[in-house]
Amino acid sequence: MQRRKFIKNSILGGLGVGILGGLYSWKIEPFWLDFNKVRMPLKNLPENLIGKTLMQISDLHVGNRFDYNFITESLIEAQSYNPDFVVYTGDFVSYENYEQIEQLKTVMKNATLGSIGTYAILGNHDYGKNWAE
Repeated sequence: MQRRKFIKNSILGGLGVGILGGLYSWKIEPFWLDFNKVRMPLKNLPENLIGKTLMQISDLHVGNRFDYNFITESLIEAQSYNPDFVVYTGDFVSYENYEQIEQLKTVMKNATLGSIGTYAILGNHDYGKNWAE
């Protein structure tokens, strides 16, 4: 293969991969909702917790990048599973300014709650611009 053709093909291939990756991260992955039910036998689990359900909800990323009504609809769908425990594991917002906090308040009015308990922990995106707030 000639050097010029190799460079041209490399550049075109890189551009193609970049465009496909961008489309995936913009139009597919943000709307990738996945419900999995997994049996988790645990040794020495207290008798009163056997058969209880735990739901983990992660990476809501409420913000201006897309219509967050999709997240609200997803939380409403999650409620139909009637979990005993719900754990929110970080990245509630994609923080740009205080507006995302108000958007999150709107979304969380439809939060999925556990019948026994609901817990949450902040993620790196939840600490404000440059993680400084």
